Amino acid sequence: MSHNRRSVLGAALALPAVLTVGGLAAATPAAAETGTVDAGAWTPLVLEPGITPNAAAVPEVRLVTIAGTTFLQARGLITGNLTADTRIGRLPDGFALPTAYVRAIAPRNNSQGVNACRFEINTAGSVTLFGATTGNPITWVQFDSVQTVWH
Repeated sequence: MSHNRRSVLGAALALPAVLTVGGLAAATPAAAETGTVDAGAWTPLVLEPGITPNAAAVPEVRLVTIAGTTFLQARGLITGNLTADTRIGRLPDGFALPTAYVRAIAPRNNSQGVNACRFEINTAGSVTLFGATTGNPITWVQFDSVQTVWH
């Protein structure tokens, strides 16, 4: 059976901490600490003009630390008419900035067989989507699958 980071992380978040590998293997308080999950609060992205958030699924981000590794998670949906690589917004004020570029793949409108785009955050906190062209514009992007290691 194959496992990817998303399925492993999703399974870890779905289980109580005591049932995770770290929780089961914990014989001492120090060992138990490696199985903890610390999820930050969801915070809305600051969107650029022309980028429309879905009223029922406003784009948000948070940092989640699992067993000492920090991950960025995103959720929400935007619409627009992107015809080139486009800065869609930035991280909220006070949100930790990455020390390296952070990249993930996000689903988009299926056009000409292309149904995903690159979601990227630079070290200044700008959020950019890559993959749109004039012949194949991005009209919506769903962020719920964006989950990546935070640097």
